[in-house]
Order: sequence, then structure tokens, then C-alpha cells
Amino acid sequence: MSPDRELIRALAELRVPGEADSEERSWELVRSAYVERTPMRPPATGRRPAFAVAAGLALLAIGLSPAGAKVGDVISDVIGIGAEDAKPTLRSLPAAGELLVESGQGPWIVREDGSKRLLGEYDQASWSPHGLYVAVADGRELAAVDTVGNVRWTFPARGVVTDPRWAGDAADTRIAYRSGDDLRVIAGDGSPESDRLVARDVAPIAPAWRPIGFSKLGPPAANGFVLVYIDGAGKLQAVNTDTGVEVPLRRADRRRLPVSATGRAGADDRALSPDGSRVARLEHVGASDRLIVTERGGGGSVLFSAHGRLTGPTWSPDGRWLLLGWPAADQWLFIDADRPRHVVAFDHISEQFDPGDEGPAAFPSVSGWILPQR
Repeated sequence: MSPDRELIRALAELRVPGEADSEERSWELVRSAYVERTPMRPPATGRRPAFAVAAGLALLAIGLSPAGAKVGDVISDVIGIGAEDAKPTLRSLPAAGELLVESGQGPWIVREDGSKRLLGEYDQASWSPHGLYVAVADGRELAAVDTVGNVRWTFPARGVVTDPRWAGDAADTRIAYRSGDDLRVIAGDGSPESDRLVARDVAPIAPAWRPIGFSKLGPPAANGFVLVYIDGAGKLQAVNTDTGVEVPLRRADRRRLPVSATGRAGADDRALSPDGSRVARLEHVGASDRLIVTERGGGGSVLFSAHGRLTGPTWSPDGRWLLLGWPAADQWLFIDADRPRHVVAFDHISEQFDPGDEGPAAFPSVSGWILPQR
């Protein structure tokens, strides 16, 4: 080896004192600048630079030196990368569990190995508490089907059924649903005599159940099946659905709803982590969306930013991964909530849930990610 090459190799391996700390500071600067940037519009070639930026930043965090380029130069270089590394087919999930996905053809169950099953031509769907059944809506009919699509029972509602939500344990369950503008609850076995009115003229927002539990603190009505919803005036309410008694609101009640408690248009989409310690929400900023995760104590951070609207988010059962939909890119993004630079992307999502249809496929939505207890 020539002396010049030996010198070059020695210089490349030389570590400057304090370099590791400087790399971390540089990464924080890069990340902050990326979040505040003006997103580029996708070029006509159909490439997706916003996702490539996230991947490029992960690489830069490893290789940026203490005496490296200015942050502005780095951002310019990263935006110009435009590499695509999304996998063409959804072959497996990054965490244990199964997805319930709503599409133009109806709800699908996606197994951990990526295999899929269409349950039927239903409008909406929701998991039962242990993943044994699915509550589905079809016009004015509420029904329960098993995970291969066999119908267990049906119930004719008084209005168009939307937003079914199932809660309970192995011994006793309830399904909340909207019938037209009214909020109603029925027992998990679909018995007609158990169907009852909870509230009239509620906001068009899915209700949420509190975790089933019992406590000596607070009124007895706060135990058992407590449903949180938004009334027609946009106010947050909580009620014991077995007794009809309104109960005091808790701080976590607002966090359980998929949108802000005002019910206003354009409110943030949000999801509570399985252990209740974090909230993931989408913030719409101009033509871009940001994924923000907030801790129970109030601190939050931006995990991802993209040009165009995002959908979701959905937590994995273990609370590690967040699933986002990116309709403009026709992608699903699985983002590691603890290591946000770790992103697993899948392409051509629409056609994977609309096989055989010659027309344009609607982008699917995720109704839940559960670890079945079968």
C-alpha cells in the first residue's frame, strides 16, 4: 500500500475528542430544521422525497462529523436524495398482532404474517375486546362476525349504524354504536332486549369506552361500563351505560377520543397508547402533516413529517410501533415510536385491499391493531 493511501486511511479512522457529543448535537439541529422546513412538492416522476428525507436523516445522524457542513447545506442535500425503499407488498407486520382494515370492498383482517381475509361487504368494523369477533355495520344493521366472516348475530337498528365500539371482558361485553344521530348500547350477544338509548343528537364522532375496572374512589356509577362521547353541543360527556347515570369526567377521558373534544372540523386525529401513557396525534400544518407523540407528563416530540395528509395513527399492541397511512404516496408507514428514524414502509396499499377491481381503489383505513386471545 502506498504511503498516501496509508495516510488517508489513518486520517479516516482518527476520532476527534468530543466527536460523539457533537454528532448528537448536530442531529438535533438537523431534525429541528427538517421539522420546520417548507416541504417540497412531489415531482412529476411520482418519487416520494418526503419519505426519503426521513431515511436520509437517519443516515446523516450516523455520518455527520463535528466540523461537517452547515445545517442548511445538509437539509438541502437530504431533500435532493429522493430514494425509495418502500417494500412493494405487505408480507408481515413489524410487531405481533392482527390489523382490522376497512376498504372499499369491506373490512379485512391482516395476520402477523401479512395474509389477509375479507370479512364481507360491510361499511365499518371494530374488534371485540379479545379479537375473537368483529362488530360490523351494514346500513341499518349491526352484526357480529367471527374472524373468518361467519355471522354470529344481527340486530336491526332504528337508523344508519356507524362507529360500533366493543368493550368488556370474557364474561360480559357491550357494543356502543351510533344509530343515525343517537348513541345506543347493546349487549355483546346482540340480545334485542339489551338495546338501550344513551343520548340523542350526539356529535358525529366515535365514542370511547373507559377501561373496565372498579375503584372505591368516586361514585359507584363510575365503575363498570362507562362510555365517553361528545354531545351535540360539542361537550365531553361520560355515562354509565347500564344505569344511565352521568359520571364525573377524568383527565384521561379526553385522550381516549380520536379527535379533540370540541368536535370541530379539522381537529387532530389522535390515539392513546395501549398502556395509556402516550398520545399520538396528527397535526395539520398547511399542506403537510406531523406525527406528534405526547407523554403523560405533557412533553412531546415530532416523530415524522410529510407532505400531504396522513391517516391514523394506530398503535401496535405492545405500544412500540405507530402505523400511519399516506394516501398521496399510497403507502403505509410503520414508525418505531422509541426510535423514530426506524421506519418500515409498504407501497401499493390501495390495490392490495381492492384486488380484482379495475377502477381506482380507495385508500384503506385501519380500525385497530390487536393481539388476539384465542
